[in-house]
Amino acid sequence: MINSIAKLALTLLIAGCVSRTENEVETLSDPFFGLAPSDSVQLLAPGVISSSLYEYNGTFSPDGKEFYYTLLLPNRGQIVSLKLKEDNTWTEPSFVEFSSKYSEVDPIFSPDGSRLYFTSNRPTSDTSNIERNNIWFVEKNSDLWTEPQLVPLTETGDYYSSLTKKGDIYFNTWSNGDIYKGIKTDSTYLVERLPDVINLNASVGDPFISPEEDYLIFRGTNLENTVGSLDLYISFNIDNQWTPPMNLGEPINSKAREQCPYVTTDGKLFIFASNRLLNDFEPKPAEPIAPFRTKSESFDNGSWNIYYTSTSFIERLRNKAIEENKTSTNSR
Repeated sequence: MINSIAKLALTLLIAGCVSRTENEVETLSDPFFGLAPSDSVQLLAPGVISSSLYEYNGTFSPDGKEFYYTLLLPNRGQIVSLKLKEDNTWTEPSFVEFSSKYSEVDPIFSPDGSRLYFTSNRPTSDTSNIERNNIWFVEKNSDLWTEPQLVPLTETGDYYSSLTKKGDIYFNTWSNGDIYKGIKTDSTYLVERLPDVINLNASVGDPFISPEEDYLIFRGTNLENTVGSLDLYISFNIDNQWTPPMNLGEPINSKAREQCPYVTTDGKLFIFASNRLLNDFEPKPAEPIAPFRTKSESFDNGSWNIYYTSTSFIERLRNKAIEENKTSTNSR
């Protein structure tokens, strides 16, 4: 009996999520949805945002009064938003006003909240018919967004951006799967590939750079200390050198896949996407399929959902990286 209880406790710890009714709908209020940082991993807004559909790329505005994410449609991604109303409740999710017939994904605010950056394969000009991913941005004009503007970078399939307070931009490319940095100049960006300690192979991506540029969180496939097939890692900028990536570990990473890391501007919440199952489904011989149909229509069906947790792991891993860096320096 004791062993059974221990196994159950371990299973719950690894899952890292509170138990929820699979068709539960959460009522949202307050900035940042009123979320309280916790070291456990929680499903974000079940029934409102996290659903039977594919949701990922979750990001708040710096003041916590807007939330944007990507919803996967049958043929493309589209950005969806919610906004906090004057009565302290949130609007229903709706497609953003700058939506087009092209794919729109990867929304993220600039640190000051004046711009929203995203990835789209829309043509770069009225005379072009090339559909290739590039990074775009819209700016706030009163309560509306301006027309999207192109961010000229490598033009080889740029996607998934993140910005520093200085205006430098980190992003991925489809051409080689590497992570790059665009250093802001007066009129454009000076693009440079991140060092090999980050770009270990062509299986890294989804870079989130901290506004102060002191750490980078990204997804990686089958790197060291892997938990699942697609994990999240962190590297720290110490003495202008990036440290070897460290796996975020469980319960953030799981035997499933994790991607799309993001830290709220206030530094309190870590948001990411995962296709983990909270409760497995095992069909029984000759059993009707009705229970499976019910599960497939819930948020716990193996599709991508958005999760959140505390950012306490960042300082813990930073201290570990600092100690390892000292040891490495002293041994030279």
